[in-house]
Amino acid sequence: MISFSSTGVTMSETLQTNAIVWIHSLPEDQMGPTRRIIEDLEGLAANGGHSLIERPVANRDELLSVLRQCAQDAHGGLRPILHIDAHGTQQEGLLLAPSGERVGWIEITEALRAMNTATQNNLICVFALCFGLHMYAQVRLSKAVPAYMFFAPEKEIKVGFLEDQTLAFYREINSTGNVTSAFEATLGGGMVSFHCQGLFFQALLRYCRMECSGRKQRDRQERLLTAILKRDRMQHPTSAQLKEVRKQLKSLVAPGQHVIDRFAPLFLIGRAPMFTFNDMRQILDRPRRRSAFP
Repeated sequence: MISFSSTGVTMSETLQTNAIVWIHSLPEDQMGPTRRIIEDLEGLAANGGHSLIERPVANRDELLSVLRQCAQDAHGGLRPILHIDAHGTQQEGLLLAPSGERVGWIEITEALRAMNTATQNNLICVFALCFGLHMYAQVRLSKAVPAYMFFAPEKEIKVGFLEDQTLAFYREINSTGNVTSAFEATLGGGMVSFHCQGLFFQALLRYCRMECSGRKQRDRQERLLTAILKRDRMQHPTSAQLKEVRKQLKSLVAPGQHVIDRFAPLFLIGRAPMFTFNDMRQILDRPRRRSAFP
């Protein structure tokens, strides 16, 4: 479902998950809250909740190995909520406390792309670490989205908040089956959520505004014109030929449904877009507000 308001766009889809994969990499003296939450989640699983797969990792190789194994298990039906319990920084990425190693956001994003592709775009990520949101600076229209849904703090986050809200988040999922409402009622008080369809929608809006108008549109048209003339070996095209090619290119580089159709199969990993270009036009035709689309 897609709906519009004066402030933005709301999208919702049904999603099934069947396990929590909890990866933790914290100093031993900070493991108290994690152990308490894991013990409660084990009790929740015993009473019909999501099964819990706990994976401690000490270094980069172990982390990437766990993510690769999750991708392999996804081919057999694993549809996890991937919960990362560690420390993070805006610039350096994830800190693996036992070894002191850092794993950059780019490397993590690539591993998650492989994992989400294996789940057929059914991966949910909870990054319970400071600055986890900065991983999404690596999202590109020309690559598969790293997760179906992604929850993370933009800045620092308090351990007390996580301990208070994490179990409530998973209890709510177990009770209602609705990940979005569970997040809004619990972890949403300190984290931000990204939905792959919403990311796709906003990325396309930026693409249309930046690449499909003005000078960049004209430059793209000229590059395509040069490529077509070279492909067709038209070394000395007539004015009529140039006019015809330019006419075709004008519609090609203009924003339209073809832009959605071009990027959707890869970015959404086979999921159908929940919107059409007519939906995008409702936003594109509005006066642009600087804060709406960073």
